[in-house]
Amino acid sequence: MSMPYRNGALKSQHSYTVLHVIPGLGGGGAENFLRNLASAMRHSHWRTVIVVADVGSYHGFADELRSLGCTVYDLGCPYLLQFKLWKKVWKLIQAERPDVLQSWMHHADVLGSVTGTLAGVPNIVWGVRASEIHRNPTDGRLKTYLFHQALKWGSRLVPRVIVTNSEQARKAHLKMGYREDVWVRVPNGVDYRRFVPDEQARREVRQELDLAMDRPVIGFVGRFHPVKDLECFFRAVKHYQQQRKDVQYLLVGGKPEDLCAEARQAWNEVPDKSGVKYVPFASQMERYYPAMDVFTLCSRSEAFPNVVLEAMSCGLPCVTTDAGDCQIMLDGLGVVVPCRDAVALAAGWERKLSLNPERRAEIVHNGRLRIQQEYTLSQAAEKFIQLYDTLVTG
Repeated sequence: MSMPYRNGALKSQHSYTVLHVIPGLGGGGAENFLRNLASAMRHSHWRTVIVVADVGSYHGFADELRSLGCTVYDLGCPYLLQFKLWKKVWKLIQAERPDVLQSWMHHADVLGSVTGTLAGVPNIVWGVRASEIHRNPTDGRLKTYLFHQALKWGSRLVPRVIVTNSEQARKAHLKMGYREDVWVRVPNGVDYRRFVPDEQARREVRQELDLAMDRPVIGFVGRFHPVKDLECFFRAVKHYQQQRKDVQYLLVGGKPEDLCAEARQAWNEVPDKSGVKYVPFASQMERYYPAMDVFTLCSRSEAFPNVVLEAMSCGLPCVTTDAGDCQIMLDGLGVVVPCRDAVALAAGWERKLSLNPERRAEIVHNGRLRIQQEYTLSQAAEKFIQLYDTLVTG
């Protein structure tokens, strides 16, 4: 039997509880944004509970969230479509009695919908953070089809709101059959006081990674997932090395052994690997962006990549593929090229590395100005708070 829930007018600090359901805590944009959101909401009247299927190696993130006053449950189960996990989540929901249940990404949307409905949660919110539904390598065609159908019909029956960070993601999901009239768009936001141009960090990171100070660096930040299309990145590196031998490359997010087969093959074909540096996923990303001269995103599919905002906030010219809302984010401040076009990507790098100092300074100023006007973390957090407030009072 589900327990009764509170309702009525807003009350004092931490009068209400939002429970987040998410697969992990690190390695991706959704996980990164949730951590930032929880930090930004810590002084609001909302108490934050985070149910993580499997924290994995990101225990430091869990400890950091707990130090901010969040309640974090690590269920130690990396596979979201398992009965034992669903039972654990259902019991936690009954114990916590959240006013709002917010799920993040497709598998968590299904998990949160079933367990939240059975526990009697009055307000279930789905979080769409990608333009396509990723298929696990072990999933067969039937399982994939049934999962898509569960999302399609579940979207029409369960969530009071589907919140997304991306207009392109919304359009893509409507084509999949998602319900149309419950969408709210909340673009990502970054802490522009944390992500800043930093000459000291630039020198320190370059020294740590043995990157020459007098040679340009093209950087990538993200998961080493096939959707990030690092195959295209390395094909662009191979092409660009025929033009320029002085450029260095920095990839933050994994090691060569983490690459998928196609990306690994393209990496093996890079003629000069000496100037390519790898860094596993790092919590202090604000140190690594300033070490770059150009930031690049080579994905074949995105929603609203937070790494582009972080790079802009750090004063970096950006070259991205035309994935997700990159055109909207950059809007004249960067180069956007077709997806999977390695030659165009390399040409974009050359355009940005060829900027004169005056034009580069203008991009630094205008990029940070756009972040402060449109894409701050406090703006995004306030929109989530307003959304949750409306659900519990309306």
